[in-house]
Amino acid sequence: MSLIGALNIGKSALAVSQAAIQTTSNNIANAGNADYTRQVANITPNRDQQIQQGIFIGTGVNLASVTRQIDQALESRIRASVSDDESASTTESWLSRVEATFNELTDQDVSTQLSTFFNSWSDLANKPQDIGLRQVVIQNGQTVAQSLQDLRGQLTSLQDDIDQQIKALTGNADSLAQQIADLNGQIVAAQGGAAGTANGLLDQRDALLKQLSGLVDVKTVDQSNGVVDVYVGSQPLILGTDNRGIEFDQEVVNGNIETSIKCKETGGTFKVESGQLGALTAVRSSVDDVVDNVNSLTSNIIFELNKVHASGQGLQGFSSTNSTNLVDDATVALTNSGLKFAPTTGSFVVHVTNKLTGLTSSTLVQVDLDGANGNDTSLQSLAASIDGIANISASVSGGRLNIDADSSDVEFSFSQDSSGVLAALGVNSFFTGTDAHDIAVNDSIKTNPSLLAAAKNGEPGDNQTALAIAGLETTSLASLNGQTLEQMYQRMVNTVSTSASASKTSADAAANVRQTLEAQRQALSGVSVNEEAINLITQQRAFQGAARLISTIDEMMQTLLAIQ
Repeated sequence: MSLIGALNIGKSALAVSQAAIQTTSNNIANAGNADYTRQVANITPNRDQQIQQGIFIGTGVNLASVTRQIDQALESRIRASVSDDESASTTESWLSRVEATFNELTDQDVSTQLSTFFNSWSDLANKPQDIGLRQVVIQNGQTVAQSLQDLRGQLTSLQDDIDQQIKALTGNADSLAQQIADLNGQIVAAQGGAAGTANGLLDQRDALLKQLSGLVDVKTVDQSNGVVDVYVGSQPLILGTDNRGIEFDQEVVNGNIETSIKCKETGGTFKVESGQLGALTAVRSSVDDVVDNVNSLTSNIIFELNKVHASGQGLQGFSSTNSTNLVDDATVALTNSGLKFAPTTGSFVVHVTNKLTGLTSSTLVQVDLDGANGNDTSLQSLAASIDGIANISASVSGGRLNIDADSSDVEFSFSQDSSGVLAALGVNSFFTGTDAHDIAVNDSIKTNPSLLAAAKNGEPGDNQTALAIAGLETTSLASLNGQTLEQMYQRMVNTVSTSASASKTSADAAANVRQTLEAQRQALSGVSVNEEAINLITQQRAFQGAARLISTIDEMMQTLLAIQ
């Protein structure tokens, strides 16, 4: 026990108080930094000194460490909540855009235009010979076709936007992963390869991990040397200082574009289920489904209407017509020839009329597509059958069927097609195209409204075909599993609307969870300026006391030195 010992105690107290004041000052300086974790100076007494048997005396104070006030389990939960929140809000945003493409709250939606179109067929049935009503039908048909094309175009544009967003965010994720890997190396170097308190670097890494979790759902594994390994699903993204890389990939599978997030190093697919990238890949798939549904609806409108129209007659017959749909191979069975719409075994009737005499001859053309006996109808054999009918000729050119009257005094028409082959080929069709990307009204009908088929028995005043088409909107169709065209469209719209509504609920719930967890973190790791001010006063008093102690010891030593 000596004055020197007391002086050393004062010295240690002064140094520790200075370190504590600096820690508190750092906390106050970072009070507005959301990524900062409050630090605490941990003070412990120095080892006691034995001055005689059974008597120990203190030797001062020691700064054991400056640590972050952090709960790693809570941080992990926060990262998961950030992933879920970003995923839910991204899903809500994009599904709202999908819902908006249908314009169901306006008079310009597809359902309204479909109803207007089929109603115009009903009006035509009242006056089947009225050219003006025929032009209305054609105009409404063009409006429906354009609306379906526009709807598909908007959805396709959304797909492109999503792909661009995924590509950009994947680049951001890869950049963040590289920064985390780099920080792992810096932390190991700063902490000497063991657990330490490189607090600033640790905060930086935690902030980057939080940003990364907003893009993809990540899992972290802490290592004893201070590094953090990062996994996406079951695949590692970051191992120590090695960033294995994350990239955007697209490939065409069965004619469809499939989007995935892959590992640069291995080429394996990351199973991303949350975060913005997880949401975007899921929304991309949902939009793909909506596009498929729009195409399916449009295909059914085209084929079902054309099947009725192809068996009908207009105010005049054809002098020449070409199929609008082509086959890949005219010599193989029509069911294997690449037609979008599949015909079946059946028959149809070709009527040939001499315009001078008014005499009409009718010929039944058989279509065999039962797959037996190796004699299924091909486009070539169908053309040969039609070509055998007197006063007309048929041929195949460029995969299309061409039928021509042999003279200007002859015209021809069709009826009673039970095979659907005329609609499949696009002969005497109202619509052309195969789905929403190319649906249009047949040019021959637009040019000559008299070719619009309203009759079924060939009489100008007959309206049976017009009535049949008018009823298609509410007719249960086997191709739609008993649904009507109207029901299929409404079901598609309701599915989109329900998904958008559910996504909003999920977004609100995810946001609440994130806010709750971040409030817990703020209570533990956030900086309270008032609390730090109190700490600062306490540390100031400790510093003043240490300084006073040193001053007192100095006076005592001066007194001793002054003794003669």
